[in-house]
Amino acid sequence: MSAINPPTTTGEEQPASRVREQDRYAFLSQRAVAFVHGKGGSAHEDLLIAHVFGNTGSTALWGPLLRSVLGRGDGLTRRDDGYWTLAEVVAPPDSPLLAEFVVLDVETTGLKPLHQRIIELAAIRYRDGTEVERFETLCNPDKRIPRYISDLTGITDAHVADAPRFSEVAEEVMAFLGSSLIVGHNVGFDISFVNAELKRLGKPPLINERVDTLGLATRVLSKIRKPSLDNVALAVGLNPRHVHRAGGDAQLTAQVALRLAEAARAQGKASLGEIKALAGSATRRPRDGVGRGRAVLDRSLLTGIPKLPGVYLMRDEHDHVIYVGKAKNLRDRVASYYSQPLGYTRKMDGLLETMTRVDYEVVGSELEALLLEAQLIKWYQPRYNTALRAFEHYPFIRVDVANPWPRVTLAKARKEDGARYFGPFRNKSGARKTVDLINAIVPLRTCSRSFKDARSYGSPCIQLDLGNCLGPCAGRASRDDYMGLVREVVQFLDGREEVFYERLWRGLEDAAARLDFERADRLRREIQQIGQVVGAHKQLREAAETHTLLLVLPSADPAAREVLLVAAGRLWAQLRADRSDGVSDLAARLERSWERFQRHGNRPLDHDTVDDANILNRWLYRNAGHPAILPLPPPQDGLSWHDFARRALALRDRELMSEVALGGDDDVAGELGDAAMPIAADPSTPSVPPEFAPAQSGPSLSAF
Repeated sequence: MSAINPPTTTGEEQPASRVREQDRYAFLSQRAVAFVHGKGGSAHEDLLIAHVFGNTGSTALWGPLLRSVLGRGDGLTRRDDGYWTLAEVVAPPDSPLLAEFVVLDVETTGLKPLHQRIIELAAIRYRDGTEVERFETLCNPDKRIPRYISDLTGITDAHVADAPRFSEVAEEVMAFLGSSLIVGHNVGFDISFVNAELKRLGKPPLINERVDTLGLATRVLSKIRKPSLDNVALAVGLNPRHVHRAGGDAQLTAQVALRLAEAARAQGKASLGEIKALAGSATRRPRDGVGRGRAVLDRSLLTGIPKLPGVYLMRDEHDHVIYVGKAKNLRDRVASYYSQPLGYTRKMDGLLETMTRVDYEVVGSELEALLLEAQLIKWYQPRYNTALRAFEHYPFIRVDVANPWPRVTLAKARKEDGARYFGPFRNKSGARKTVDLINAIVPLRTCSRSFKDARSYGSPCIQLDLGNCLGPCAGRASRDDYMGLVREVVQFLDGREEVFYERLWRGLEDAAARLDFERADRLRREIQQIGQVVGAHKQLREAAETHTLLLVLPSADPAAREVLLVAAGRLWAQLRADRSDGVSDLAARLERSWERFQRHGNRPLDHDTVDDANILNRWLYRNAGHPAILPLPPPQDGLSWHDFARRALALRDRELMSEVALGGDDDVAGELGDAAMPIAADPSTPSVPPEFAPAQSGPSLSAF
């Protein structure tokens, strides 16, 4: 038997197996190049693996194989962000950068895709900037829709009772989406819900490339404060949503995406690949269902943050403060952001993706943290804090009693013009409603005549004929009667008179007697709203009458304590008393502070001071009766500062404010609402009648 020798090869010949291997690699390479070209010149490696190998498994397993196949003279290059690109494909100047895409939006029963369900889905295909195809459906979630979701979307259990379940439309959804580029606002949220529904059906997840208009907006629109869909739409010249529904949201998102892409082109981004990279949609794709803070936050941010009360400041890459919060335990509070969902919530609308650093300031107590938080928000105006940023626009209610014929109006600021000012009020719409209701019920003039010369008299307006004005311009008004009504309004706004409420209730009862229940319900809501506005002013007035006291708080320095002098409802002085300080030294410092108050007193409340006054007095109300609150006697009774200093220093640590937790979110909004609330420890202190008190349904303050 003779041996069979392998054929010899020359430099021009190769083994057949080697030729077949190169042919196979060439086919895969061509397949990849065609896919990347079809995607506008760049595609993420996850998508390329799925297309080239027909596999959606572990990228750690298939990635090295893909890299061994590509990048060998085929014109493809792998970027550091995980994208494979051709030589940059630049879109023609007159064509949209987003030539073809599907915009996706879902409405759900909640924020957690593993536990909540889709109730509406909309997908719209756009080609060259024009809608060409739409898929939209309600879905029966097989569970009740929460009330707050129905209030937000208008979708109720009745709407979805006969709607198909997601399982019945899943194939249509997947066929519609195909391998298209998906665009959405916080698109990871929408895709996570679709993938959760697909997982329940045993189907593979969506791995489509995506462009997130939220991320794109934060990079293209440098001055956007809070990149919600409505705010971004306004910033690019579109109208915000009127109804929060999937179809409308998807259509608005598509228009936003097209305009953001053009804005990016104007900034030098001339290819789809650059748009994708700018949006940052695939570089940090979360793997734990819904996107959570841990997907975008570095654990090193927690380094050095103590488990103590204080205030924290989140900063972006430009070192701008973008959010200020407070906490009883700073480390635990900041750590909680790592598990926060990147969903519809206010804080997650781009905040965590933008944050690069956290600073903090340790304080001794909750009240100090509340006051410091409010001051820092006013100072830095962080774009993700919703409360306090507009403090300069709080309105006053003005009654110009210095005019011969006063009228009631809103005013932007307090002036030294002899008028009576009430406020300022955080609730601008409530203040306006109060003025409108007073003018609708009390026949005072609403015109802008000065009544300082003869030109103000004569030619009465239609309000006289309608009976809405006593007619001082026509000489028909009795000054005594007119000023009597003005005094009644002033007493009402000051919270000292209930007669005006009787007028309002009579109007409500008359409407109910006429079976005009719609008007009666509107009047009831208006009465509650103006009760809150008037109650806010009354609260601060009563605080000025009752809250003159010393407040002893823990200090950031364990060897000291903070002694706050509250004078007429306002923080006048804060003194740090070391344990080694003598009683006489603290007494002398308190006496000097009190003498300064006696000489100068508090200036009238204004935009800069009203929030701090509200925080302080609401806090004192909630902690009324605590041994660390030391009421001061009236000045005429004499003050023994030595005695008060001794009592302050004698308080044991466990008596220094076992503070009441205020519950809820970091935002100080809960402390500042224009709502009536008794503020004195004395239960006999008068307050707004219970029927005018606000419902206790909003979030309270205390992530603390």
